[in-house]
Amino acid sequence: MGSARASPESSREGRVSPRPKLTSKWGKVESAPPAPKRNEHSLWSRLGFLLTWLNGVEHKADIAVVGGGFGGALMAMVARRLGRSVVLIERGTHPRFAIGESSTPLANLLLQQLAEEHDLPQLLPFRRWGEWQREHPGIGCGLKRGFSFFHHTLGQSFSDDEQRRNQLLVAASPRDEVADTHWFRADFDHHLVNEAQRLGVEYFDRTELTSFDEQPDGVTLGGQRNGGPVRFHAGFVIDATGPRGWLHRTLGLANRELPLIPATSGLFAHFKNVGAWPSEEGAPYPVESAAVHHVFDGGWVWVLKFNNGITSAGVAATGERAVELGLAEGAPGWQRLLAKLPSLAKQFAAAEPVGGFVFAPELSFCSGQITGARWALLPSSAGFVDPLLSTGFPLTLLGIKRLAKLLGGEPSTSALAGYERRTVAELGQVSRLVGALYASMGDFELFAALTQVYFVAVSFSETAHRLGKPELAESFLLCEHPEFGPATREICESVVRLAKRDELLAKIRDMIEPFNVAGLADPAKRNWYPVATGDLFAAAAKLGSSADAIREMLLREQLL
Repeated sequence: MGSARASPESSREGRVSPRPKLTSKWGKVESAPPAPKRNEHSLWSRLGFLLTWLNGVEHKADIAVVGGGFGGALMAMVARRLGRSVVLIERGTHPRFAIGESSTPLANLLLQQLAEEHDLPQLLPFRRWGEWQREHPGIGCGLKRGFSFFHHTLGQSFSDDEQRRNQLLVAASPRDEVADTHWFRADFDHHLVNEAQRLGVEYFDRTELTSFDEQPDGVTLGGQRNGGPVRFHAGFVIDATGPRGWLHRTLGLANRELPLIPATSGLFAHFKNVGAWPSEEGAPYPVESAAVHHVFDGGWVWVLKFNNGITSAGVAATGERAVELGLAEGAPGWQRLLAKLPSLAKQFAAAEPVGGFVFAPELSFCSGQITGARWALLPSSAGFVDPLLSTGFPLTLLGIKRLAKLLGGEPSTSALAGYERRTVAELGQVSRLVGALYASMGDFELFAALTQVYFVAVSFSETAHRLGKPELAESFLLCEHPEFGPATREICESVVRLAKRDELLAKIRDMIEPFNVAGLADPAKRNWYPVATGDLFAAAAKLGSSADAIREMLLREQLL
């Protein structure tokens, strides 16, 4: 799921220490001079105070991170661990409502890697449900054992047959203890911002930036805070304000067309009193302990349950479907949708929205420029693709890892260009796959086969990294792999062109087989895919490994 917006303040976790004096690798950084004392009444002191107020105190740092969501807070923490002085600038206050909540095994692995590479052990409990519950039970999250898909015909109750042709359950973990999570972003983002401050990051909330002035020695940012002017001077600026965010607007950057993805709109809210979706006996996991997707021709509904009584739910739909349902109207649009999905309507019969509905008229986006000489957009600001496959977290975390490598010195033009190229390539690959999935939503057999491209790519990547073989999977969804990347693009384009269905199904099976380490795409499993270590052992050769090495890795990661 993607990014989000703002709101009310809380004092649940207090402010942290005043700004320390720091020595920068990019020059001396000093604390802002104190304001004159109230008993200083000389003309010069009063004049100095007035000029300071009019011009704004200039806060200096090596790195300015704009946007205090999870991506911005993590980026600030990593930059601080690299020895940089950092300011983190946020327009709103925490805690705040935010969408973009579904984590994945690969995202959790990337979070773990950031923690280990940058001496951030405080991040480790958030990689798994069991650790999270033991260490931070007061920070809301949801249990995510996998991905659940149910295919609906609009106007009809959900039904299925013995072959389970209208559902797909893909397990991501063998048990609750090591499961993934949904992040209740109001709690989680707030916690990360406070952790950033504990590391010495200067945090400025309620700050509305209005200017960006790039100079030979850095960038000056101007704006308003608490009714008065404020300025920041930084050697490098990172935008973490989300799609079509602050820097995209301020610099007037062009939009870049994303391949194959249709124009989709979204309508979403948080709810209380949401009922249960039934689980069948023998399922790989309770189907609601997952990212639940209800798919119909032209759109899909997500349902994510948290341990605090809140459920995140929303719909993404093509322009035609969005107009037909009147999604722009908010609550009436949601009710029209439920009227066309009778089984889902039963689940939401007693549900009440918490905080109202949000309508997003254009979900997918990519900026025409992602880096400059002294600035870069995090992937979450560089672009966004309809959140069908929960790709937002891993893309953002990959971007943080890559920018961290650049911040060891003053980022070079070539390094920044490489970061931009990879970010655009990965957003494009996600866009192609999601676009192909939209094109196949009316044909669930084809839709389910296409999802296997995603699950094969991420399970292969995660396993390769845990085995210490990152060179096998350096790009998201293997988009830069010389075989998997081009084959994925060809298949997605064929689906959108409505190529022959049977040929497409065969091509998908053949393409994923050399990378299929999780026993996916097996007709005998009838669309239920539990975690099966036997499949992984049998696929050891595909990873250039052995069954013993895989067993050792599974034991080390507590997955066996």
